[in-house]
Amino acid sequence: MGYLQSPWDINDFVNARDAVFSESQWVHFQVIFRKFLGYELMNPDRTPLEQYNVPQYATRAEHVWLSSVKVFDTVKGGYFTTGDLDVNSFFKIQGYAPAEVLPTGVKISEYAGDQIIWNGKVWVLSDQIEPVQFGIIPGTVYWRSVLRAVDRSSQGTTPGSK
Repeated sequence: MGYLQSPWDINDFVNARDAVFSESQWVHFQVIFRKFLGYELMNPDRTPLEQYNVPQYATRAEHVWLSSVKVFDTVKGGYFTTGDLDVNSFFKIQGYAPAEVLPTGVKISEYAGDQIIWNGKVWVLSDQIEPVQFGIIPGTVYWRSVLRAVDRSSQGTTPGSK
């Protein structure tokens, strides 16, 4: 730095982060993020055989950096069915963990987790790879994860047989 030493501020770190993402072929997208809040029991006044859980989500728009879809499957004719996708985000995407406890103190024993809706498909976390730190500022700069498309039977987020 020579005689004019000036420490980096937050803008310098943001510019460096964006340069790393663009050099790594990551593309910035706005997606719909669905934060898993817990299950709601349906038909609580009926017999246990007629009761079932419905996942509850808080939905918001978020900005993430996505790679190209990798390890994908197609049906005859080339229609995309499922695949994996690397994602970098400023927030942690929580997938299923047997020891997951919600902020309300409820332990989740069923498969549950956050979802991202992008490109007309629902993506769930398949691997939480690592929190990435950059530079001398402590703390997580972004989360590097792998998402998997889950809906094999329909366009977008419409329900259907799996």
